[in-house]
Amino acid sequence: MSHLIEEYAKSLGCKIGKPYLSDHYYPIVYDKYITFHTNDEKVEAKHYDYWSIVFELMEDYLLKEDIKIVQVGGPKDPKFHQCDLDTRGATFKQMSYIISNCLLHFGIDSLPMHIASHHDKKMVCLFSNLFPSNANPVWNKENSYKLFSPDFSEVKPSFSFSENPKRINEINPEDIAREVLSFLGIKNDLNHYKTLNIGKHYNNKIIEVVPDFIPSEELKFKNLLNLRCDYDLLEESLPLWFKRRVNLMIDKPIDINIISKYKSSIAGMTIFINEENFPIKYLEQLTKLKINYNLISKNLEDINSLRFKYFDYTIEEYNPTKKKDLDFLDQLCNNTYYHSNKVLISNNKQYYSKAAWKSNIEKTEDHQKLIDSDEFWEEAQHLNIYNHGKIKK
Repeated sequence: MSHLIEEYAKSLGCKIGKPYLSDHYYPIVYDKYITFHTNDEKVEAKHYDYWSIVFELMEDYLLKEDIKIVQVGGPKDPKFHQCDLDTRGATFKQMSYIISNCLLHFGIDSLPMHIASHHDKKMVCLFSNLFPSNANPVWNKENSYKLFSPDFSEVKPSFSFSENPKRINEINPEDIAREVLSFLGIKNDLNHYKTLNIGKHYNNKIIEVVPDFIPSEELKFKNLLNLRCDYDLLEESLPLWFKRRVNLMIDKPIDINIISKYKSSIAGMTIFINEENFPIKYLEQLTKLKINYNLISKNLEDINSLRFKYFDYTIEEYNPTKKKDLDFLDQLCNNTYYHSNKVLISNNKQYYSKAAWKSNIEKTEDHQKLIDSDEFWEEAQHLNIYNHGKIKK
């Protein structure tokens, strides 16, 4: 397929030339900076979900070189707090000025990429729903940019604004970060970094609390709390936890009077049910209180009899990820680590996972060694699992 600019030229009867851009000054206080652009408003298929990992991989290297990141784009583009300066909403001419003075531009296939091409800037850009050859940079030197895309050798691009799953996420974040640093002439060890698996829930920031301690008034949370009463419960702490908005997760009944008193704080309930632990009357009382709840069974062998007993209720199957189900096990090594956007709090201590909590491994560093246990693999869809470092035989 031909390049879009060639199609426009044929349709309009014009020759392909270099555009003239009139730049308008925009105050940038940094001597050295790179520009970044992404969006997820118009073409959701172009939005890469793992930019946060890319930023994290580059952070220390850029800091040592005192190179800043300036975000460009429209006012409705998602904001990235990892960027040092936010210029979203600047005019087209101001954006051109900002890009004209950068060391490098990175992001997605978009207008800023072509502005960077006009200014002959080094670039690292991602393509998703079309071939890179359909819209690659036209005006800069071929050896001054790197374009990433999914493997289109078997499954061709969708050319759709929306994809499920998004194929752009097939691009590994370390490949992007490594190319940006290489174009900047910054030595790095990212050739020893390899993504093994980024779970589908990794981008969801989740706070789980085991209510096994009395929370202080200073303990504040912006997000909804998952109150893991199924892990452990100090009953006298419940009234204090119910001062916050919570999703209640239980495997045995909690006094219905407490539920009734604090129902305005309960966004919903997840009930792990078996034939003995929850009488039907209890569920009827929750329904009368207009509490939203889901029934989940961990015992799949008896789920048919359970569904028969609770005939008027929907019971979902609990199907956690198991180690044997994963396709990267042969790549695990002594340097396999994980990072989680989930935080589990118990006894005023923070953990990255249920497995870390069980092993008493506190959240002291952002990345921790893999824990080979059933509890760990159960939460694999919330984790970024990767190798970093030379594999020791």
